Amino acid sequence: MSSTNQSTQPASQQLPTRENSQFKKLVRFYEQKQYKKGLSCTKEILKKFPNHGETLAMKGLILNSMGRKEESLENIRNGIKNNFTSHVVWHVYGLWQRSERKYDEAIKAYKRALQCEKDSLTILRDLSLLQIQMRDLDGYKETRHQLFNLKPGQRQSWVGFAMSYHLLGDYDMAQSVLEEFRKTQQDRPALSPDKPFDIEHSEYLLYQNFVLRESGQYEDALRHIQVHEKDIYNKLTIAEIKYDLYMRLGTNDRAETILRDLIERNTENKKYYHMLEKCLQVTDINDKTKLYENLIEKYPRADAPKQITLHFLTGESFAKAIGSYLQKGFQKGVPSLFQSVKSLYATSEKVPIIDALLRTYLSNLTKYGTFETLSDTENLTAEVEPATSLLWLQYYLAQHYDYLGEINKAFQYINQAICDTPTLVELYMFKAKIFKHAGDYQTAASWMDEAQSMDTADRFVNCKCTKYFLRANQINTALEIAGKFTRENSSPADYLREMQCMWFELGMARAYRRLKRYGEALKKCHEIDRHFQEFMDDQFDFHSYCLRKMVLCAYVDMLNLEDHIKGHRFFRQAAEIAVEIYIRLYDHPVSEQDDDTNNTLANMSAAEAKKHKNKLRKQQLREQQEKQKLMEAERRKKEFQRSRNKEDAEEEKVKEEEIVAEKLEHCEKPLEEAMRFLQPLEDFSGNFIQTHYLGFEVYYRRKKHLLMLRCLKRMKKIDANNAKLHSCLMKFLKLVETEPIADERIRTLIEDELKTFGVKQGDSTKNIEELNEEFIKNHSNSLSHRAEAAKIMFLINPTNNVKAIEFLTTLDSNFSDQNLKICTSIYEDIQAGDYGLIESSTLEKYRLECNRHWPQANLFQVNPTSTFDQSLLPPSYASLSNPPPPYSSCDSQTNGNATVLLKQN
Repeated sequence: MSSTNQSTQPASQQLPTRENSQFKKLVRFYEQKQYKKGLSCTKEILKKFPNHGETLAMKGLILNSMGRKEESLENIRNGIKNNFTSHVVWHVYGLWQRSERKYDEAIKAYKRALQCEKDSLTILRDLSLLQIQMRDLDGYKETRHQLFNLKPGQRQSWVGFAMSYHLLGDYDMAQSVLEEFRKTQQDRPALSPDKPFDIEHSEYLLYQNFVLRESGQYEDALRHIQVHEKDIYNKLTIAEIKYDLYMRLGTNDRAETILRDLIERNTENKKYYHMLEKCLQVTDINDKTKLYENLIEKYPRADAPKQITLHFLTGESFAKAIGSYLQKGFQKGVPSLFQSVKSLYATSEKVPIIDALLRTYLSNLTKYGTFETLSDTENLTAEVEPATSLLWLQYYLAQHYDYLGEINKAFQYINQAICDTPTLVELYMFKAKIFKHAGDYQTAASWMDEAQSMDTADRFVNCKCTKYFLRANQINTALEIAGKFTRENSSPADYLREMQCMWFELGMARAYRRLKRYGEALKKCHEIDRHFQEFMDDQFDFHSYCLRKMVLCAYVDMLNLEDHIKGHRFFRQAAEIAVEIYIRLYDHPVSEQDDDTNNTLANMSAAEAKKHKNKLRKQQLREQQEKQKLMEAERRKKEFQRSRNKEDAEEEKVKEEEIVAEKLEHCEKPLEEAMRFLQPLEDFSGNFIQTHYLGFEVYYRRKKHLLMLRCLKRMKKIDANNAKLHSCLMKFLKLVETEPIADERIRTLIEDELKTFGVKQGDSTKNIEELNEEFIKNHSNSLSHRAEAAKIMFLINPTNNVKAIEFLTTLDSNFSDQNLKICTSIYEDIQAGDYGLIESSTLEKYRLECNRHWPQANLFQVNPTSTFDQSLLPPSYASLSNPPPPYSSCDSQTNGNATVLLKQN
């Protein structure tokens, strides 16, 4: 930061030579982060000139770096007040606003500083960084133009100026600037033998070619890459660019030559094989088969071409190819063998072939020790397969039948494999997975814990174990498991939040939601939201770095990524959870839930009420202990930070406002809070139907008719047969019918749009009952569609709902989508009251029916702890004299304890 020219300042703000020298020292101390020395300089200057604006501003800037925010802002404002015409005070004010992430205000301050000192390079650079951060591309272009005029000899000036046009889509201007600068680089100094390539110049040329390709000048781009190929270090990128350009220009023979070289370089890259198919324009199955036979013969050790052939081969040829592939996998002992062929199971004709082969292999390995059936003579001379082949075949069979939904067969094979080889971690991990698919999350967690205990140094197994305990709602246990790989003397939850471990936070959010601890679940969702905000803020440091180091292509990719960062699945999933919870809190505020708890206690016997109160008290005690641990860890962390740099205080990060779960749970306007998450969903995840379903539910409660209609149209565009679209449409029609729209224009628009949904017959709208009956008739064999239709039946007739209840709770093996996931969703929705008031006897009947279909699922068991078979526990659990009950160890009431839930109803 440069000081102001003394001659341009008011007389009252001009410093004598000695103090001016002190001020320059002060600026230097700040830049070197010697904050205490800087404060000493400000003290000496202000002793004689207490109203010197620039010194007051610099004092505030130093205090801000030391974490004294309020005091720093007061000094900066006093500095502005005393010297309104100094660019230094405005620049300092902009830096303060930038540290608070108030980028718009910082831009205003920088522009005000430029009015005082229009040619300040430092201010212009800082302004350009903020403008690209806020994607003010027009302002960025103007600022980069000013920097270019002031420093035309710097490479960053040329590149930044060209990039400003590139980002605005003016490719011709960007290319002309880049080419002019490249011409000035013709007489570069010779490189040494130790450094045969100039990496920065190489990146510059790649960026120039990138601009040519984006502008559609493919011939010029090809000519450019050919001319400058010798100066570009990344030969792989060159080859891929040339292939792309040759294909666009129709020169397929040259593209094929390049592709053959790329395949030779990396035989496991499937993308290259698909590119070769496109290049050769191979569409006929016979031609494709010959192509891959030649490739497999040329690269016999490569798996990629073999896996690709499995997708287009059929019949006997497929059976032969998949048999050879599986046999080699069993012989080598490849744990990921099933994952590599799982996509084949989407083709129903191939599943019986795989199943028949597997049963044949099992029979032959057991009888002959080989994969092939042998005669008595051949059996004497045949080479026997290694014993591990049978083990990996059993492992694959367990995965095979688990994927097909035949849980009992999967257990049979995995149990046999564990009995034969009790030391293989993968077997225990997959047995846990089978229990998870069966709905027994508690036993699944215990088996995954067994696997983790067998290899405590494996981080992957540790993470899997943590996930399984979270799915079993055992949050404290999950934290203990995760803590084995976190930093010592710190809380695992704090460390994982600091490391932005979002899969863990998502698992906790889901667990808290299942336990109906909505405040804690929302807290995790807000923490994930903060992580993405940090991602967007962290890009600030790269704006100057990437221009300086010339990593320009990667920089443009980063800008594009940041523009759509909230489309990531982690944010989408967290936002969906948050919106669902806020809708739930709007429909059933926490005060009502507390009243329900009191009513529940009133309906219990004295013994049951006492037991329930003890349970709640223990839960509260655990929560208090956890909070105390977190507070103690935070205290130790602060003490450690205070002792780090004794001479100078280090610059502290912006302190985020603490997220309090109780405040989130008791928010006054839940729908407004839901919009905070819903808006990014609609902006970046609009291709998911769940986004628009949640949007409809929010707008439905806010009575926003046009926004509801927009959600309906988007849902229809994604999936016109989706069950949720029907229920939303019926609710919309019911709302319009019961609460007519006053505005004539909106009413006319809605009537016109409804014609596209088939609810209009002539000039009249079809009856909702008729539409629902028609929907039921068309989707009578789909359980998910029946569930949504039942909601409309309850909406039409909330009191007389016997038919709707019977329709909803009927299970039939002929239903196309009758599975554990959908039945679990229906059961939980009934418990939550989404279908109105349903008698406990009806719910119990449905639970028993589900329990008959999925006997191991925790949710459908009456009292898991009393009926639990101890033989299902892993060895280390079963060997304990008093093994922990796998269901009572949850942090709160388990979902499987249906007895309590029934009594609450």
